[in-house]
Amino acid sequence: MANTLAGAANKWVGARRALIPVAFLALSSSAAAQVYRCGNTYSQEACKGGRAVETSAPVRVEGGQNGSGTKTIYLCQSHGGGMFWSSAHCHQHNAFIERTESVPANMGWDEQVRHAQYQRDQAQALANPPPAAPAPQRQHMPNRTAECSALDERVKMLDSMGRAGSRYYDLDWVRRERKETRDQQFRLRC
Repeated sequence: MANTLAGAANKWVGARRALIPVAFLALSSSAAAQVYRCGNTYSQEACKGGRAVETSAPVRVEGGQNGSGTKTIYLCQSHGGGMFWSSAHCHQHNAFIERTESVPANMGWDEQVRHAQYQRDQAQALANPPPAAPAPQRQHMPNRTAECSALDERVKMLDSMGRAGSRYYDLDWVRRERKETRDQQFRLRC
């Protein structure tokens, strides 16, 4: 009976040892699957302003019979810098690959090129978002200290008018003018 228990224990330990690499592989593949786009580069580490990118391999059906499936076309750049779309690999034209696009195989060549160009434009729009609208700038006087001094003098003048006394409606006007002047000083942060 002791031998059967020992044999069962050895099988259990052996099974656990066999499962550890499988579990590690599953964990490492899911951790490695997360990729971030940081500007024009990709990284497995998150970056400021980066976006998570789907890394699962797309399923493609190349060429298909009766016009179904997708086809890869190439945006090639010649040694002189000119760009052109090709259905054959760029190295056959002695050019560099700039981009590849998957397009529906049942379209004509011109439609495939328009579709690929649209996809390229969409990708570039995502990579280079339009600049944010500039923050509205405050209207600053060239010499803010001079304006603050002038407002200070106006407050002093209005204070002296209020102390001198006058009719009620004159004092009411002085009070309103003084408040508006102080509000202007606050807006200018004097």
